[in-house]
Amino acid sequence: MKLLELPQAVLDDLADEEKWRLDIEPSMESKHEFYLSWDTFVALKQSPYYTKTEENLAEFFHWGGFDILLPVERSHHPSLQLIRLIPSADGQALTIFLQDSYYEDYFVDGMAPRYGVLAVADRYQDHGCEFYIASYYHFSYLIGAEYERSQTMWEKKRSLS
Repeated sequence: MKLLELPQAVLDDLADEEKWRLDIEPSMESKHEFYLSWDTFVALKQSPYYTKTEENLAEFFHWGGFDILLPVERSHHPSLQLIRLIPSADGQALTIFLQDSYYEDYFVDGMAPRYGVLAVADRYQDHGCEFYIASYYHFSYLIGAEYERSQTMWEKKRSLS
């Protein structure tokens, strides 16, 4: 599934912040959480302050047999790796742990594996489309098994550099 292949009715639906509000704290640079309309990530609306291209839009991730829309610009996608994906018992939500190496230059002390992202995505089923869309996307400290997986990923990444 591709974002630009979605019917306009779906994109209009996602832009309705009463239905699909996104609570977000996107990085370590962000000191506060806030909310955004999904319109920010699914529509090429121009602003007098910046030029927006398709690279600024979100795109689906395909993990664990699920199509998942996360509030991440396409140019940022190569930096994200799935650590763990947990479907809810009723299939209506996903809990997702991610590693984000986009800010890799910040980590000079070996603490990079400790930092990740926690996302919660809700099932979207309308206009003949079915996928999961994030309603929560936050910077997170990884512990336990997620931290161990992240350490392994970072070690592998470092050995390839």
